[in-house]
Amino acid sequence: MSVLTNDYEQLEERIQVLSENWSNQLEVEALTNADVISGLKQYPIIPQLDLTINLDKFKSFILELSHLLKEHQPAVTDDINKIESTLSDEVLQRWSKEAIAVNIYYFEQYAQDLEVEDWLGLFLAEHAVRPFLRKISSEVKETIKEVDSCTGCPTCGEPARLAVISKSGKKELTCPRCDFTWEEKKISCAHCKTEEHADLEILTIEGDEKTQIHVCHKCNGYTKVIDVRRMIKKESPQLLDIKTIHLDYIAQENGYGITEGKDTH
Repeated sequence: MSVLTNDYEQLEERIQVLSENWSNQLEVEALTNADVISGLKQYPIIPQLDLTINLDKFKSFILELSHLLKEHQPAVTDDINKIESTLSDEVLQRWSKEAIAVNIYYFEQYAQDLEVEDWLGLFLAEHAVRPFLRKISSEVKETIKEVDSCTGCPTCGEPARLAVISKSGKKELTCPRCDFTWEEKKISCAHCKTEEHADLEILTIEGDEKTQIHVCHKCNGYTKVIDVRRMIKKESPQLLDIKTIHLDYIAQENGYGITEGKDTH
């Protein structure tokens, strides 16, 4: 079923190991203020916070990842060396801000100015900022309530695209960026929230009993749903999302897309 090459899958698995190590380095750091969070009335939360990212650690994460990329994709070594030479505190501060905001246009312009592959800067910055997002997510999970009106991740704003059927049988939306998880009604659209059975359909994959695609005819949104009860090995949301990218292709080939999350609460 997978459309990933073995080398790319191995790269993502190694990135996941790095990311877990980075997250462990942040365990003792408090990145958010509980009093500020409790006063917020809208979702997503992270774009509203004035975050102070540890630039030394952010840079070390980027450099570790760039070293790994050089191993797996030697063709981009020169481009990565160019990028590494620009990583001043000022650039790192801007990178952290724009990565959190997923400012694709900033990173495209950065790549053009430096004459490097256009995906590299965002790839490095996005993966290096995710441990901080996960840390914030873990800090705010007890504060976030009543997320049933949210159409994206209530923590970081990532559009809803991945759900799991947990061991308890519940359908839980989970964010591949920050790992925040929230419960969703099994028969409902994660994007427009309709519960009308006539608007909803489940696409199944022949020969694969653990995955489904829940699609909505009302808004043309879709969500990948993985039954983790049928999985031998528990995967992180990030790896689940990557390893089920074939489901995205199937959904999009059938005319469905992922709608943008909005601050509806």
